[in-house]
Amino acid sequence: MDWPTQISKMAYVKYKINEADIQNIWPYHLPEVAATKIQLLEVEQYLEKFVDPLYFNFLSYANGWKGIYQYVDLFGTVDLIASPLMSYAKGLLDAIEDSYFDQKNITRNSVLPIATTLIDKDLFVIGAKGTLIEGQVIWLAGEEIDRFPNFEEFFLAMVDYNIEEFNDLNFLNIKPT
Repeated sequence: MDWPTQISKMAYVKYKINEADIQNIWPYHLPEVAATKIQLLEVEQYLEKFVDPLYFNFLSYANGWKGIYQYVDLFGTVDLIASPLMSYAKGLLDAIEDSYFDQKNITRNSVLPIATTLIDKDLFVIGAKGTLIEGQVIWLAGEEIDRFPNFEEFFLAMVDYNIEEFNDLNFLNIKPT
């Protein structure tokens, strides 16, 4: 994937949302500066079975993104190792009914949180190496909202969700003449 182009596209869409968001509903942030090779190596050593090449490639261009979609924060290397945000995300993961995991034939230990929001129950997880869901990104919010075959498709979908958000804001801002 051409990350510089896709990150620029997302940044532009987020900028347009910020312009249209006259009531300041959503936070506006640019992506974090690229992770260093040392940061990526530390995370690889810490998370061995959760090292997803597509996600780690993204982190080498943008080390996380606050408010990537509404209030959802995409984790950077610091969040992946240990952070209050990761602790919160693991709490959300623990709160999911066992029946969900049984139905999907997966376990809590086969997924790693990679994004969440502190103001709702949205949680995004990625499948561990060697599992049936390896590299898949799953959006959970009390139930499964969406599933993406890999991190790149997840990111492209987040761009699309943000475009929808922009269109909704523009629709709401149109005043009859």
